[in-house]
Formats: sequence, structure tokens, C-alpha cells
Amino acid sequence: MFTGIIENQGIVIKREDRGGQVRFRFRFRKKEKGLKIGDSIAVSGTCLTAVYASESCFEADVVRETLEATTLGSLKPGDIVNLEKSLKVGDPLGGHFVTGHIDGRGIVAKIERRKKNTTLFIKAPKDIIALQAPKGSIALDGVSLTVQKVRGPIFEIAVIPHTLKVTTLGLKRIGSEVNVEVDIVARYLKTCFSSRKTAAISSKMILKTLLRGGF
Repeated sequence: MFTGIIENQGIVIKREDRGGQVRFRFRFRKKEKGLKIGDSIAVSGTCLTAVYASESCFEADVVRETLEATTLGSLKPGDIVNLEKSLKVGDPLGGHFVTGHIDGRGIVAKIERRKKNTTLFIKAPKDIIALQAPKGSIALDGVSLTVQKVRGPIFEIAVIPHTLKVTTLGLKRIGSEVNVEVDIVARYLKTCFSSRKTAAISSKMILKTLLRGGF
């Protein structure tokens, strides 16, 4: 589990194809103490497991499914990623609960820059848009943010200068892809209502069958 508060970044220094997966080596921008082999770490919002770790760098394997479902598949040496270590008991929760399981990819459709903030217009698949609501939480490339507006296939996000400076969001341009994770509460609500709807339909079918049978 993560919070969406980015405290470090990494630079891709090696990409090694290994059949059905890829091993990446990332160098920390700031030395990172405490990360050890087996620990979870979010790389641009995607939960990975460290298979090698030191204060200066770490390595992680990424399976084909994740490479295809996230922006990690297009990473190459020199690219920058957001990094966040997993929560531990007693750690402060500064953003919102982020699982590290990406729901899909969005595309930066428009950028409006102002003095106090920058608005990103993200075009996303229908299943992601269906779970968005104004003032709701969302994670883009692992960054905890708040949805401002939802208009058709696009939702708007206001990003303050500090966040642009310390995360990869400041590097985005029109056409850039981002990893999108919807709020876990929205996921549960969708499942809950879907289950109720299915149950209601099943109940009606059972009732009709009983009536036809003369009960």
C-alpha cells in the first residue's frame, strides 16, 4: 500500500530483456536507506518488488502483462520515474490509499499553465472515466491528486508548482502517457452496485420461473 506522495525519483540506467519479462535497474536521485530485497516499491505508480537494492540503486523485474498495461513498457535508459516505498506501520498518510495496481493509461490531451497551478486534461478509457467524480482522488504516475472536472472522455487535474517540480508530471507534454489508478473506494462501490444489480436481476428471473410453474 502507498500514499501517492512522491519523495524520490529514479533514473533508468539499464533495461534487460529476459524472455517474457524485463529487468530494470534504477538509480535513486537521492540516496535511499532502508530498501531491501523483497520490498515493494511503486515505480511511476506501478507496484514492483526489489530483487536487488542498495542506497544508490535497485533492480526490479516486470512481467509482460504489466509492460503492456502500463507505461513501463516504453521505459528506456535515461528516463525518469517517480518512486515511493510501501507504507509501514506508523508512517503518515499524506495522500490517499494507493495500491500500485494500474487501471489503465491516460493521455495528456491539453495543458493549461497558470501562475499558481497547471491544469492537465487527461483523456482516459471509458471504464476509468466511469469511476471519476469531481473532488475524488486519483493517482497519475503514482502521484495522489484530486479530480477537478469530468467532461466526456476527459478529466481535469490541477497540479501545484511544487508537485510539478518533484515529480515527472512537470515533464509531461501533450500526447504523453500516464499510468492511472482510480480511487480504491470507487472500485469497491462499482463492485458493490454491480453485485446488487446482478442479484436483483437473478431474483426477478427466479420469481418469473416460479410463477410460470404455478407457485
